[in-house]
Amino acid sequence: MIEISVQTKKAVADLRRFRERALPYAVRNALNRSAFYARGQWQQEIQSSFVLRNPFTTRSVLYTKASGNDVRGMIAVVGSTAPYMGDQEKGATIRGHGRHKPIPGPVAAGQAPGGKRTKLVRAGNKLSAIHVQRAAGANRRQRNAVALAVARRTGGRVALLERPNGGKGLFRLFGGKRKPQARLLWDLSRGSVKVRPEPTLQRTLKRIQPRLAEIHRDAVVEQLRRHKILGY
Repeated sequence: MIEISVQTKKAVADLRRFRERALPYAVRNALNRSAFYARGQWQQEIQSSFVLRNPFTTRSVLYTKASGNDVRGMIAVVGSTAPYMGDQEKGATIRGHGRHKPIPGPVAAGQAPGGKRTKLVRAGNKLSAIHVQRAAGANRRQRNAVALAVARRTGGRVALLERPNGGKGLFRLFGGKRKPQARLLWDLSRGSVKVRPEPTLQRTLKRIQPRLAEIHRDAVVEQLRRHKILGY
């Protein structure tokens, strides 16, 4: 016959003390540590997924700590103050402020034409640094010829050209003056651009789930040991 001796009164007292004293601290600490960890991991995911012009996007990821002693009302929040992060997460259609939505090509970033732009637009190729005039002419061919001639003559080396599909683009001239090659800097053909979903937050939350479980377990054990509950 096996006999099991349990100090019922002590166990009940320990559980009451855990509920009243230890549990609120354990839950609050677990939530705040999880939020802090999720913030750092999300920032890393953003840095590896996007071509960032500056630290604004990563710094926009903030967290708000849980507070109080009522576990039912505790909440820690992780989010971004950047208004465009929701569009990046779910995808969206971004429209230009005017008739066109300028889209930079790889040449604007100093990369080879025809590929995907993976770097930032160079300072000299930003729209604010480019100044061109509309060329006069009876048809597209004449207007483009005039625009190229003006770009060569003025030394600006950038021309606003009409494309065969009916759109327009800003092109930079490369090579000699006699037969320079025009390469697309900015596509001005579309009034909007579709942003494909880049769910950095969703990927982050999926990846950190095992670590979040450890954080919550450690927070509970920490309080059990602190209050010497149930033999800890």
